[in-house]
Amino acid sequence: MRNLIEIMTNFTPPFRGLGVVFAFCFLHSCKEVGPDINLHGNQNVVSDTTYIESPVVIAETKNVVIEEFTGVRCPNCPQGHVVIANIKAANPGRIIAVSLHPINSLGKPYNGVSTQDFQNTKAQSLFDYLEPIGQEPAAGIDRKKFSGETYILLDKSVWSGYTTQQRAQATPVNLILDKSYDSTNHELTVIAELHYTQNITEENKLTILVTESDIITAQLNGAVVDTFYNHKDVMRDFITETQGDVITQTREAGRVVRKVYKKVLDAAWKPENMHIVAYVHEYQNAKLIYQGKEIDVQ
Repeated sequence: MRNLIEIMTNFTPPFRGLGVVFAFCFLHSCKEVGPDINLHGNQNVVSDTTYIESPVVIAETKNVVIEEFTGVRCPNCPQGHVVIANIKAANPGRIIAVSLHPINSLGKPYNGVSTQDFQNTKAQSLFDYLEPIGQEPAAGIDRKKFSGETYILLDKSVWSGYTTQQRAQATPVNLILDKSYDSTNHELTVIAELHYTQNITEENKLTILVTESDIITAQLNGAVVDTFYNHKDVMRDFITETQGDVITQTREAGRVVRKVYKKVLDAAWKPENMHIVAYVHEYQNAKLIYQGKEIDVQ
């Protein structure tokens, strides 16, 4: 058996991915395997494979994704940063935060003081998609539209309670992340596996992005510009499309979807301070995030 696995996993590209899937199915009673195909022209996609696993795996513990919209000229945004930091501290390993900087007057860097410009057209696109309320700080909790609320919540006092509510939910899909990083050419490879634990009728997408923390640059904090402010979880770029890549396969219990992406990171970013964030979510009738995962780039 060991020799079979070695043979299959030692195939040269482009057959190595199929070899791994074949070996897995030989051991775990899979029913079908799809070929490696490209997705919708996304240049970061390397492969997209699928199979049915049996038995169906048990649903894993749910993590909560908090998408915070913020800006360096927003005087109250540091309060939002503190709220999210406290939520993460109270729920270790269960909260994934992404700090997004749309393009507006609150995000404009300070001339001669700011060392970086965090404003991002992709952050703006996502802000528009989630029906913004025009103020910051604001945050979406799992893209859940709570009763009487919008997708993006301005009231910081409700973030913690809604996070607790979402953390208690079950997830219909398990998400497994793996990666490799080549520091010589800054190329990041991300492997995402979706394991559906129940039948899902809603259309799904997979979103993958990279964040960076411990970035020291200016931030308005109340009435004072703090030139040594430590920015956390700043969205640097999306690896998938900004609103996610469509899961084209059927989504029945036992379905496994395996996607591989490659992306060259900006050499100015510090991989030792970076994370890969992935989440599976709805996108047609609702926008709910089912599950999220976060791993280190390096």
